[in-house]
Amino acid sequence: MPFGPDHVLPESDLQPITVLYAQWTCLVCGGMEEIASDEEAPTPPICPSCHRLAVAEALAALAVVRR
Repeated sequence: MPFGPDHVLPESDLQPITVLYAQWTCLVCGGMEEIASDEEAPTPPICPSCHRLAVAEALAALAVVRR
């Protein structure tokens, strides 16, 4: 495919791009999560499954310490 000024679309032919979803990567498992474009990824970016697992592990560790 040739490149150059003869192969550039005129501005009238350009259409805006609407982004409906955005993706982010979980820092723990490396899994991809998809959210609506008007939402923000959690900070730090940890997926709900990894978050639940971390909370469960922390509660289990606290239960051992309290005994």
